[in-house]
Amino acid sequence: MRRIKVVLDFMVYPVVEKLPFYKNITIQVADASLYPNLPVSLATIKAALDDFESALLAAKDGGHTAIAVRNDKEKIVDELFRDLASYVNKVANGDETIIIKSGFHASKQPSSHQKPEFTVSDGVHSGSVILKIKAIQAAVAYIWQYVQEGSPNAASVWVTVNTSTVTTFQIDNLTPGLIYSFRFASISVDGTSDFSSPITKFVN
Repeated sequence: MRRIKVVLDFMVYPVVEKLPFYKNITIQVADASLYPNLPVSLATIKAALDDFESALLAAKDGGHTAIAVRNDKEKIVDELFRDLASYVNKVANGDETIIIKSGFHASKQPSSHQKPEFTVSDGVHSGSVILKIKAIQAAVAYIWQYVQEGSPNAASVWVTVNTSTVTTFQIDNLTPGLIYSFRFASISVDGTSDFSSPITKFVN
């Protein structure tokens, strides 16, 4: 039986969703009866969140410098809450209730595994395809790859197109009239899965 632990799904949240999530955790872990000896003081965490919030507001105008500052502040709070997640894992020691009370999300025990549905269909433009899968439990992101079939230069070398958090992904700029194979892997707190069985398609 797999031990329940904090899911690091917040690391891939859109930047605007992180602030309320982190603020909620700050409120929850203030309960010293459940979370004594925090690795970082609440005052330090709150100060970092205030800086992050100010940077978010300043970056709304789209200025390059402001966005760069926002990204730097985001990295700072991400690391603080990654450390806090590690601390909550130690305190909880597999107790799902303690994890949930912290505001973090808890991993789930794996259910009977069914192969996710994976389809490849024509995109809206010539040379594009749409990859679609069923969401995989506990997955926080997906890696999408393709390879051109029969190419003397391909040699079965898979090309990683992108890593995304959504279950539908469009690949553009493929060569119409050729055959390609496509596959994906999922990323979760437990690591990266094996790649799926490939699907081969003639690209229009």
